Amino acid sequence: MKKFFILLALLFACVGTNYGQIDQKVTQQLKSKQLYTETEIEDELRKMNMTVDDARKYAKQYGIDYDQFIVDYVMKNKKKSTEVITNVTEDNQPSVRIEIPIDTSKSNKITEVENLEKLKKELIDDISNLPYFGYNIFLSVPQAFEPSAIGPIDPNYLVGPNDVIRIYMWGDVEFSYELTVDELGRVFIPEAGQIFVSGPYSQLQERLTLSLARFYEGLISSPPRVFLDATLAKVKPVRIFALGEVKNPGGYNINGYSEVFNALFSIGGPLTSGSLRDIKVYRNERKIAEVDIYDYLLGKESISDVRLSDNDKIFIPPRLSTIIIDGEILRPAIYELKVGEGLRELLKFSGGLKPTAFTGRAQINRIVPFEERAQYSFDRKIFDVDLSRLLSDPSFDIPLKDGDIIKIFPIRNEVENYISLQGAVYRPGTYDVEKAPYLSNLIEMADGLLPEVYLKKADIIRTNEDYTREFYSVDLELTLRGDRYHDIKLQSRDSVRIYSIYDLKDILYVSIDGYVKTPFATLYADSLTLYDMIFKAGGLQDPVFRGKAFTVRGDVVRLNKDAITTRVIPFDLKDILDERNNMDLEPGDKIHIYKLDATEILEKWVRIEGEVNNPGRYPLDTNMTPLDLIIRAGGYNERALRTEVRIHHIDIEGYPGDRLSEEFNLSIPDISGNINEYNFDNKSFYLLKHKDVVVVKKNPNYEEQRSVKILGEIEYPGTYVLKSKNESVADLIKTAGGPTSEAFLFGSFFVRDNKRVIINLEKLFYDDDDDENINLFDGDSIFIPKKPNTVLVSGEVNNPGLFKFVDGESVKDYINKAGGLTNDADYAVCRQSNGESRRVNFGIFTTNPSVYDGAMIWVRKVPPPEPETEKTDWTGTLRDILTYIVTALTVLVLAKQL
Repeated sequence: MKKFFILLALLFACVGTNYGQIDQKVTQQLKSKQLYTETEIEDELRKMNMTVDDARKYAKQYGIDYDQFIVDYVMKNKKKSTEVITNVTEDNQPSVRIEIPIDTSKSNKITEVENLEKLKKELIDDISNLPYFGYNIFLSVPQAFEPSAIGPIDPNYLVGPNDVIRIYMWGDVEFSYELTVDELGRVFIPEAGQIFVSGPYSQLQERLTLSLARFYEGLISSPPRVFLDATLAKVKPVRIFALGEVKNPGGYNINGYSEVFNALFSIGGPLTSGSLRDIKVYRNERKIAEVDIYDYLLGKESISDVRLSDNDKIFIPPRLSTIIIDGEILRPAIYELKVGEGLRELLKFSGGLKPTAFTGRAQINRIVPFEERAQYSFDRKIFDVDLSRLLSDPSFDIPLKDGDIIKIFPIRNEVENYISLQGAVYRPGTYDVEKAPYLSNLIEMADGLLPEVYLKKADIIRTNEDYTREFYSVDLELTLRGDRYHDIKLQSRDSVRIYSIYDLKDILYVSIDGYVKTPFATLYADSLTLYDMIFKAGGLQDPVFRGKAFTVRGDVVRLNKDAITTRVIPFDLKDILDERNNMDLEPGDKIHIYKLDATEILEKWVRIEGEVNNPGRYPLDTNMTPLDLIIRAGGYNERALRTEVRIHHIDIEGYPGDRLSEEFNLSIPDISGNINEYNFDNKSFYLLKHKDVVVVKKNPNYEEQRSVKILGEIEYPGTYVLKSKNESVADLIKTAGGPTSEAFLFGSFFVRDNKRVIINLEKLFYDDDDDENINLFDGDSIFIPKKPNTVLVSGEVNNPGLFKFVDGESVKDYINKAGGLTNDADYAVCRQSNGESRRVNFGIFTTNPSVYDGAMIWVRKVPPPEPETEKTDWTGTLRDILTYIVTALTVLVLAKQL
């Protein structure tokens, strides 16, 4: 055992030596890559009177990554890189100031970078939603914009195969034809035969005239007696090729009268990466035109377009200079400029400046061109330009470069020459300072002062040019008398406030609410009385309305002398209304009138349920009986028991224990008799009380009629009304005259509540099998079809379809008739005509039921396999276990040898 431990010690020593060598190699590699251990970093920081937290703070403060800070300013002990100055604070604690050196590659431009990033973000947010100008017209092609089938024809157009010629002849001979030119350039005219028409369109009329003159002399007689007109009704399609920056490059068939603009519509236009300004057209390997779509979009008078011919090629090159303009212009967008076009052209394309544009300054954000970029410099620059010269000097322009972003700024919204007037004047608002140089002039322009004006004071707040403010107060009464000292001279942006007496004290009202027709509040006035307010609120002079008022008392809520707390002053409303008493009101009084339900229940009601025409809740009348309530509810319906009702009563005092209410049955007199014959004794006479519920019972002997339907192959199909509760299906078949000779009773459909009832009418009718009989319910329906004499086989068979029914054959017999099972067949379902279904398995535990007439056999497909779960790598696991065992055995053998 001792030898074993010695061996283990040697092994660990070897391992430790190896780990030491590995650690040295790792350290050397880290240092070669300017990566240091935590201990080295902490030692170096300690020399600088810093901690790791201090280093992280300084790195964050100067916007430098922590690791880079350690490498450049801590571990490199060079004066040109880092200078450490130790200071002593007032509390004698040393502090450290890190000075970051100036370096052209990593200069202290953090604030500038942040500002640039902020500016870049603002620019991106502004332009991110701007459209590319012109491309949206190709998004959809309305039919109205498609090239027309025919139009003005070029005289040099070559008439050829697939062109359609329309020929009119009138005079002594009349006919018209539309003829298609064949592959040999000919048309066939029934009266004249084959005529060659291929050639220039300008010669078509002449060629036809000469050819047809052989058959119609009147064409060339003098004067002519036959007249001819020949035109092209339809030109042959043209095959062109669209190449370059288009969505789907390739060949397209377009209308023969299409120009480049029409063709671009038909192919969906260029991509936004493609040019709209430099579209090239090639014919016979030679460039014949350059098309600028901006000419169409901007309404240029002369447009350089070309009509396309067979095999023409339209090439869309990449976009030219892409310029973005945003701000106070009519069409902010992303535009394309040609060489030599500057800001003047761009403003034309964008619709010009808005009236709100500031012409003194626009800003260009420019990407520095490749050839002008320098190492460690920024790649964008900002230029401010003056638009006023651009607008005034037609010869002046501002050149632009690809990628420029132009921002047009708005003017300031501030107004200079105005005065604001608020307060107790007839027309407060804003006025022109030149029209109202003095305060008295301003009041005159405002149509004078309101009657409630406070004349002792008016205020003027003046805003100076440096936006500081000054305050002036004048005596308005002296102003109106012409005192020049108080009639102050006004300046632009002055704000004048004229006060009302109500600005100096609260406006006091008196109000009335509660049980009145029109609650309201009004300004307090002297000699205003309580009766005046009640009379004006209305309603209480009406006897019906007044009958629901609580006339014993009303309240006036009045402010105390502290103007905060209140007190209640009750009054007799009946005395006020009868004018036997009155009360003077004070400012702030609030009058409350109460309804009678403050002390008693006014809205009393009873409810009736059950077999009446209009069940529900009704107002409780005085001396109302259950019979009165039944009549009020429209009387009994036909299901009602008319001899008694059930009354449910609740005591407003409540009940002890769990009891909620009491109920009893009450006999009701015949409603059809004379009222004088009613016997209002204690048993039948009961006066209803508040919240009583009257329930009219259903007559237990009343039953609604029940109807059923039997249709199809029956002698008398139709609807039948049941005569008894126990009438059955067998009774109904007999009543309907029995089945016809073509009836298929086995396949009958018996439906109840939208569900099929499975019964065998064949056994029921022919075998008198009472087990198949069933009583009928209201709404039952039976349909008896004709004999189908077929069996349907579908699903996973080789030849699905309908097969003739043969008595005694099984499911597999019909599957064999259908060509047998496919490779995907799993099992079958056989559904008989009467609705019974049965599963039929294949294989070892097979079943093979008989098939009856009209059955359906579905052969189901094998379901897809379930997804495989992740398998365990047993081979790898066993290999690892064996490796551990062999290692352990090797150590034991070596220990024994020692």
